[in-house]
Amino acid sequence: MKINRIKKIRGYTLIELVMSMTIIAIAILGTLLAVNTAALYSGDPLISYQAISIAEAYLTEIASKSFPSGTCPGGSRSTYTSICQYNGLNQVPTDQTGAAIAGLGNYTVQVTVDSTTAQLGTLTAGTQAVRIDVTVSHKSMDTMTFSTYRTNY
Repeated sequence: MKINRIKKIRGYTLIELVMSMTIIAIAILGTLLAVNTAALYSGDPLISYQAISIAEAYLTEIASKSFPSGTCPGGSRSTYTSICQYNGLNQVPTDQTGAAIAGLGNYTVQVTVDSTTAQLGTLTAGTQAVRIDVTVSHKSMDTMTFSTYRTNY
């Protein structure tokens, strides 16, 4: 009678315990790696959105200026009155007075104003058109270029 009672009492062997602990450890490690990867790249959308905002601000500022009459005068950005004065601008983002904007030191803005490639199709003869390209770069993202056309009709 005693032998039957011993057979009914069962437990786990040492090998079964070690194997289950190994499987659980691998599952937890995989989950932690996924969470770590997500945390590393969680700031990327913020950087991209900030780059879009910077480019939009520059495009709006440049497109609001007048077309040049004759040559483009020099000067600083705070005194720019003509679209062509922005051509070749390469700087860390600043406000229109030239003051640095806190937190944007890792961004770079480049501006190209091109009147030779502005082919917009059915414009009235003699209408001036320029293409404005604003390129924003950051050390942890691909370069983003934004373009718009401005006409003088």
